[in-house]
Formats: sequence, structure tokens, C-alpha cells
Amino acid sequence: MQPDLIESMNAISKDPFFMKAALWAQIVGFISGVLLSFYVFERKKGWKLGFGSRGFLRKGGEGLAWGAGLITLSGICIWLFGGILIVETHWSSSTAYEIGAGLLLFIGVALNEELFARGYLQGLLKHQYGVKTAVTVSTLIFAFLHSFNPGMWSSPIPFINLVLAGLLLGLSREFTDSLWMPVGLHFAWNFMQGCVFGFDVSGIEMSSLIKTTTQGADLISGGRFGAEGSVVTSFILVLGLIMIYNYYQTRSAIQRMGRAPAGHEGGHNHESI
Repeated sequence: MQPDLIESMNAISKDPFFMKAALWAQIVGFISGVLLSFYVFERKKGWKLGFGSRGFLRKGGEGLAWGAGLITLSGICIWLFGGILIVETHWSSSTAYEIGAGLLLFIGVALNEELFARGYLQGLLKHQYGVKTAVTVSTLIFAFLHSFNPGMWSSPIPFINLVLAGLLLGLSREFTDSLWMPVGLHFAWNFMQGCVFGFDVSGIEMSSLIKTTTQGADLISGGRFGAEGSVVTSFILVLGLIMIYNYYQTRSAIQRMGRAPAGHEGGHNHESI
């Protein structure tokens, strides 16, 4: 391949418009493919994708709160450790339009990736092999879906963080028996990271309310991959895993205590992880 052609292809792959257009193509293709496959091959087998209407507002709201809280904590810690410098806070009609476009994009990304990884893949594997296999495989596939994002393989940290994020989303799917929690968490994490705090989102540059620039070691700032390339985010994701696990285990125990006088434990039976 000619050097000029390679250089042109690299320039195109780094263009924000091209990356966003490619994301929309992936969103439409994945959602269509997943829904078609499920309704043709899987719907009659007894397992669900997870978009039930029962409690969807509460579960979606919890996801939004967890996602916004964790990425805000990560962004603040990266800033405190000197990984980013806040340049300005900027607002204009063009910024509002671009942030609105980013909001729609991240809704699509959250629906797309969660429907495929946690809805179809995790649901199918759980039906056939159990929860542990389902969460493990869907977590790894989710991480490898980002293989071609800019900066993905610049260090081991982006892959590690995507595995941790995938595990967090997979457990959220199991604890709530729904996709609404991981969809809300995924959306809030991406939107706040890119359109509010000004980080690149998995290597993709976004227009944002707060303009920042990276400084110091990429290990702290995340470099080209954004906050998800920072070791600070690794610790925040581990903290999030511990907090979410304890939160849902505690709530489950309280619910069981509330049902104790009846002499039995009703409700849905979940396989333990």
C-alpha cells in the first residue's frame, strides 16, 4: 500500500465526523441485527432481552445516577492529580447544538452496545450456560468491540478499564434483571465524560461545556483515549463495582427480610454470581 494512501486513511480515521458517522452506522446495524436475530431465533426459547416495562423509570434513573456519579468522581480525581487543565467553560448556540447531537449519539451508543452485549449476548449465554459464563464472555466481547478506537492499545489501561466497565454493566444487568440500569449508566457515563467534562470518549473527541487539555503522564490523564485511559478511572471503576454489589446485595437482603413473615421468599429467582 502506498505511503500517501496510508496517510490519507489514517487522517480519515482520526476525523471526528468520520468517527461519529461510523458510530451511527454501527448503531443502526447492531440494533437491527440484534432485534432480527432475537425475534427470528430466540424469542420462543423463554429468555428476555431485558427491556420490560416494570420499574423501568426507577432502574433507568438509578443507572443515570450511578453513571454520572462515577464519571464525575473520576474526572475530579484526574484533575486533582494534575492530569487535566481546565481551559474555559464555553456556551453558545453552536455548542448547544453539538452537545444536543452528542446527547442523541450517546443514547444510541448506550442502546446499541447494551442491547447487543448485555441484552442478546449475555441473555443467550445465561440461558444456555449460566450467569458466570454469560457475564464473563459479554464483558470481554464488550472490551474488544472498542479495538479500533483511537488510542485503544496505547497502553494496557484502556483495555483493563473497558473490562472493568463491562463487568460493572454486566452485573447491573443481573442485579436489576433489566437493561434499563446498564443503559442509563452507560449513557450518563459517556455523556458526562465527553459533552460536559471535555474528555475524549474511548478515543473520540466531542464538543463539551467544559474545555480541558491533558497534561502530564498519560497514565493519569488518559491521553488520547480520554478518562477511560487513566489508571485513576481504574480505581473508580473498582470502587463502583464494590459499591453497586453491596448496594444491591443489601437491598435484596432487606426485601427478603420484609417477606420473612410470610414464611417464604417470593419473587424472581436469580442465580448467584
